[in-house]
Amino acid sequence: MWGRQAIADQGRVSLQFRMDKIDWHLWQSFAAVCRAGSLSGAARALGTTQPTISRQIAQLEVEVGQALFSRSRSGLVPTNHTLVMMPIADSMIDQANTLDRLAKSANAAEATALTITASQITGTMVLPPILATFIDAHPVVRITLSLNDAVENVLERAADVAVRHTEPTQQELWGRKIGTAPIRLYAHRNYVRCHGVPSNLAELSRHRLIASSGHLRRLPELTALGLKPAFDCGDDVGLLAALRAGVGIGYCQAPLASGNPDLVPVLPDYAPATLPFWIITHRDLRSVPGVRALMQHLRTELSAYCR
Repeated sequence: MWGRQAIADQGRVSLQFRMDKIDWHLWQSFAAVCRAGSLSGAARALGTTQPTISRQIAQLEVEVGQALFSRSRSGLVPTNHTLVMMPIADSMIDQANTLDRLAKSANAAEATALTITASQITGTMVLPPILATFIDAHPVVRITLSLNDAVENVLERAADVAVRHTEPTQQELWGRKIGTAPIRLYAHRNYVRCHGVPSNLAELSRHRLIASSGHLRRLPELTALGLKPAFDCGDDVGLLAALRAGVGIGYCQAPLASGNPDLVPVLPDYAPATLPFWIITHRDLRSVPGVRALMQHLRTELSAYCR
């Protein structure tokens, strides 16, 4: 009786043998369909059309001598044989992407395009000066900054490096925690001039609070006081803008606030939260020179930021 590993080994040998005889583009389409779960999704990922993907899958099925997917109302369902081959084909696509990046970055004189993704507040307030010094040191590099919180963009190679605030759980990703920034309360000096500052948490109820209701619910010491935001916003950039405009008292990353002389600490001994900083990339990209240089720069600069 075949065990799971023996079946996988058999599939690996079978796939490697057929790779010598079948057009690589057919396997590329096969892997894209496996990842996307549909012909249309695979077509978008490869920048081609659904009929082209459909034709290539049909051609591959002829070459291997059996159906690879069954069609259903919910999409394409992989056969048992396909389930064996999926992780192997997926790995081959990753290796091909890595090879392509290494080939393109082998000549230091050539321009290198790197995409980095981060949250709205980190991407707009923390990273720009850090990326500016990186570009100064690597003038041939072109940076694309994507502002979102999705880890999938690194998994799917839509981004080379991510700055995130949680540890990655996917085994395909590699991450390192750089440091932790405390979150503290601040107010604009104009607000303080007009309204003063509280001497304890209970006195916060007498002031205008800038906060996200969702964040506030995770702070039991504040919800116990029955505090509600006078200015509520689910976006950290909006909260920071309100804080800088003197709307009231709000929370902010301490290193970020320290760079703004108009922001005055409020209850400086109280830290409602901390914000960890992680730099993340796909495991196959760690050896790419441009990615490695960017991550080293981020590690140095973000470590200094978190101190």
